[in-house]
Amino acid sequence: MAAWQSGCRECIDHWQRSLHSPQQRRSQALSKICNGSTPVSKLIFLCIIGLGSGAAWSQDIALPDIGASADRLISPEQERRIGVGMMREFRAHDLVLEDPLVNDYLRGLGYRLVAQSERQDDNFTFFMVRSDDINAFAAPGGYVAVNVGLLHTAETESEVAAVLGHEIAHVSQRHLVRAVESMQKVSLPILLGMVGAAIAAQSAGNGDGTQAALISGLGLMQQKSINFTRDNEYEADRIGIHTLYRAGFDPDAMAGFFSRMRGATRVQGREQPEFLRTHPVTASRVSEAKNRASAIRQQPLPVAIQPQANERQFQLIRERAHVLNALRPNELVEFYRGQIAAHPNSSLEWARYGLGLAQWRSHQFAAALATLQALAQADPNNPLFELPLAEVETELQQAPSALKRLQRMTELYPGNRAVMLGYADQLIQTGTAANGALASGLLRDVLNRSGDDPAVQSAFARAAELSGQELRALEAHAEVALQTGQLIDAMAQLQRLLRNPKIDYYQRARVEARIAQLTPYILEIQRELGKTTPRVGRS
Repeated sequence: MAAWQSGCRECIDHWQRSLHSPQQRRSQALSKICNGSTPVSKLIFLCIIGLGSGAAWSQDIALPDIGASADRLISPEQERRIGVGMMREFRAHDLVLEDPLVNDYLRGLGYRLVAQSERQDDNFTFFMVRSDDINAFAAPGGYVAVNVGLLHTAETESEVAAVLGHEIAHVSQRHLVRAVESMQKVSLPILLGMVGAAIAAQSAGNGDGTQAALISGLGLMQQKSINFTRDNEYEADRIGIHTLYRAGFDPDAMAGFFSRMRGATRVQGREQPEFLRTHPVTASRVSEAKNRASAIRQQPLPVAIQPQANERQFQLIRERAHVLNALRPNELVEFYRGQIAAHPNSSLEWARYGLGLAQWRSHQFAAALATLQALAQADPNNPLFELPLAEVETELQQAPSALKRLQRMTELYPGNRAVMLGYADQLIQTGTAANGALASGLLRDVLNRSGDDPAVQSAFARAAELSGQELRALEAHAEVALQTGQLIDAMAQLQRLLRNPKIDYYQRARVEARIAQLTPYILEIQRELGKTTPRVGRS
């Protein structure tokens, strides 16, 4: 592990020399690492703090002898910290699609599989990455990422579930942890490639290229840490197919998706999808997956655990993620119109939904209103239609109608995160203290269930400000900074809050606990800066 750290240091030193940076500039660059400035800086930060966290946070951990348990190599708590750190980095660069409807769908799909897996008590976090590359990956701590590109390429819900089942198996079997020793051999070259690609893209002024290098490199890092041994990949397939079947999905979907990816690349001569580079698929592996699916079908499941895939919802969510991730939604307006015109005798609900969303994102609000209203009339009270309708009504200065619509939805779907967040946002936009208090109450209930959501924290901060809850607003703003990788900024906000004479006993206890959690990270950052460590904690 020491050799790996040394290699990371050489990587950092090479980066500094290539930019001809003096010590002062180096300190400034590393300061930006903590506050989300550039993708290149974030890569270096991951090298020091995140991906090397097993060494950075526990210097005394030594690699075990062959055959030692995974728990001796890295504890579940260390896994969780690595995963949390990775998530913060992704959020710091807006690489996470923070849409509650999409996220709730992915979480529901993921936990439907977890409920039938070998590790039903494990905590998982499923999230959508803003990338058109066809890929998915698992990270320590139960984090499972799916790229928007993979969701959009999938033809059925079972195909997405198959990929999730495979990644869940990697986590449940602790393949990531068992591969830490081999990471010493592969991590540095990958990091160097990531840094080089990101620097090249940034030097050329290519923001999209820099983001792509970061996403691709991090996904590759996580999958390379598994080292793609035959045993690990086949084990993940075997367990994933079993989980897929028990959860009520098509067990042939895994082999079908793999085959389609390989076939499209071979026949059309396209560049190999990121998924195949990070999940090498051979003909024999596809064949074995097919045989396993055929065999497992001979094991009938009890009727009580035979739910069906929801293809309609999948298609709508697929288009929603695609439109929300699009850089040029106006082009999608023409695409969806073409699809509808080419199939006049088909309802093509997914295309009409995509059209309405693309019109909304292209600021064609009147057209979006008509498109979405037609969908909502055919299926009243569907959050997928009602929430964007409220957004469009707000843009058209029809706020009372939007507020009434969202209030009705909260009565139909009490506790639904997407609905509550939409209603709270609308209440906040009214600008009244009474509605701010109502919104903060709604969001407090949501935070009790999902406090690690920066969108909810940010909305709660605005609601608290509006209703005069100054200290709660300050605490929520600090949480947003923390969850999006702005560690030093979060620490500064927490320290200021702690000095506020109005803080009560319970809030002081929460803030002090947060500062205690942050202090080791800040100390590590300051050591890398080469500065005299500032005082952290109570002042």
